[in-house]
Amino acid sequence: LNRFGSPARCPSPAMESADRDFGWEDVGSSAGSSVAGGGGGSGASPVGAVGGAMSEMTGVPDVVTSAMVNHFAREISKGSLSLWPQFIGAGRRYFNVTHGYVVRKLAWQLLPLSSTKKKSGDGELGGEKDWASRIVEGLEADIEEPDMYMPLMGFVTYVLLCGLVKGLQEQFHPDVLSATMTFALVLLVVEATVVKAVMFTAGAVNTPTVDLIALLAYKYVYLSMVLIFGLLIGHGHRPAGFLYSLVSLGLVTSCGVALWQALRRLARMQPAHGQACVSDVHSLVIKVVPVGQAFVFWLLLPSWPKEAAVPLAEKVASIAVAAAVDAPAAVVETTTTLAEIATTTLQALADAASAGAA
Repeated sequence: LNRFGSPARCPSPAMESADRDFGWEDVGSSAGSSVAGGGGGSGASPVGAVGGAMSEMTGVPDVVTSAMVNHFAREISKGSLSLWPQFIGAGRRYFNVTHGYVVRKLAWQLLPLSSTKKKSGDGELGGEKDWASRIVEGLEADIEEPDMYMPLMGFVTYVLLCGLVKGLQEQFHPDVLSATMTFALVLLVVEATVVKAVMFTAGAVNTPTVDLIALLAYKYVYLSMVLIFGLLIGHGHRPAGFLYSLVSLGLVTSCGVALWQALRRLARMQPAHGQACVSDVHSLVIKVVPVGQAFVFWLLLPSWPKEAAVPLAEKVASIAVAAAVDAPAAVVETTTTLAEIATTTLQALADAASAGAA
């Protein structure tokens, strides 16, 4: 019973939960704590200090301002912590790969033909699973589905190989790695932005940005292959010859065809419903973008060290030095021979003169 003799009404659970959500339950506790510790300024909390400052500026009671500050602090912490599980869940989707899938994906990247493998419809609940399959959200994913594991490993390998090429030229320093990484990342962001805008214009308004970046980043896998093959065939110098040109051309072609297959087959990369009028533009875009990978490929290739061959001038100089070393002995021998010839000639003339006189 209340003081008027009527039965007191208890607050409903909905109202109580609403009050707790908005932080108004802190009003009573803050009031009690402020009364109990009114003179203890040394034990005041930062939230109480902020509430007191707000009450002085706005004229709102200290208890109300403290409850508001507590509510906002709780909401901020709740929102910031809730982003971490979302980030982990999104990353797991792109890094959930197996060794068998990596081998199969790498083979498909080298020979990007249309997949004829029939997917299992049982998902994770099925009995036997293919060792080369990849499960995304409980279902087996297509081979064209992008992942982040292979592009990331290819990017790291590409940066290290560029540092090795610079080291062979005796031009390596720690800034080479950071400069190469920065240039490659900036170029990737610019390329993804341009392709995203072009795809949006072509009607594919729902193209995921992360998927697009992953598809474009597969080029670093091909770049790493080109650099490794060039280092092996060139013995650390500039590779040349028909074989290197053929392999480089084949890898660039595979890079473009794999990107075209993904843009053509993935449903997220297609024009949205009601955008049938731009289907021709979309068909043209998904062909032009892979062709443009050749230019980006060329921009990312490092300059090879020149072969340390002996120039013709050095060969001539070495021959001249050898001739100069042997010159004194040749001159002495020639002089001796001429002296002997002259002595023999003079002796013959003397004998002829004496014989004529007789």
